[in-house]
Amino acid sequence: MKLSLLACMLIAAGLNTAMVTAQPAEHAQGAVEQKHQHDHDHQDEHDHDDDDMPALGAHVHGHAVLTLVLEGNEMQLAFQSAAQSIVGFEHKPRTPEQKQEVAAAIEVFNQAQWFSFNTDANCELVMAEASTDLTEPQANKGHADFYANYQLLCQRPARLDELQLSIFNLVPALEHMDIQWIINGRQGASQAALSSSTVRF
Repeated sequence: MKLSLLACMLIAAGLNTAMVTAQPAEHAQGAVEQKHQHDHDHQDEHDHDDDDMPALGAHVHGHAVLTLVLEGNEMQLAFQSAAQSIVGFEHKPRTPEQKQEVAAAIEVFNQAQWFSFNTDANCELVMAEASTDLTEPQANKGHADFYANYQLLCQRPARLDELQLSIFNLVPALEHMDIQWIINGRQGASQAALSSSTVRF
């Protein structure tokens, strides 16, 4: 199973249309390249809606979206968050320190140690790929996001019932995350934060 980030988002958008409204996705992650454009101008102060469940892919500081799809024993995870929430800025890195912060953040996401599943499911990481708009030529032209895509194999998928998130300790500016999931026909949506970082399916 090779689901692109776009496919995961489209699947997740159908989970609960009363809570989540799909946005037109302008990037499909079939390879390494990802393009992300925003339809609104970047200002120093943002007038973001304070909805409990922002639209999928919406750019909201302090917020992230995680989509989980398990089919058989193959799992796909797709993460997205505003760059401001991850490294504290949304322009092209200008100083060596900023470049180092971006590289370190990508490395953290590539290591894939900010999430884990209950050990009974025996899920092992197969692929990790992180990227950000901050390294793209169009950086400085609007909002910028971080993306991370993962593939895992679960030896006992029927026992998968819990996701633990340690990302809130690693990224203090990240306040909450919306999780949409499809697990072998079952589907649902949850929210997580530092005070409630365990998601049960």
